[in-house]
Amino acid sequence: MDEHIIASNTTLASELISELKATSKRWFIAFCVMVGLEIATIAGFIWYISLPVEETTSTQEVDQDTNGGGNNTFVGGDSNGKTED
Repeated sequence: MDEHIIASNTTLASELISELKATSKRWFIAFCVMVGLEIATIAGFIWYISLPVEETTSTQEVDQDTNGGGNNTFVGGDSNGKTED
């Protein structure tokens, strides 16, 4: 009778070890996938911020006339075309 208990315990232990091995393998694969996704995200972000930036400037032209050839000074204005004092 003792041999039967030992054999069943050995079989149970072998099954548990094989299940643990399979589960560990799945977790390792999931971990590798997550690390790969994290690296891809960081690489994509670095690529995005390294793209050239197209700078746009205001196309509004300012005509300034001076009377008598004096100095002409422009002080920036807001988007309505009003000048600041």
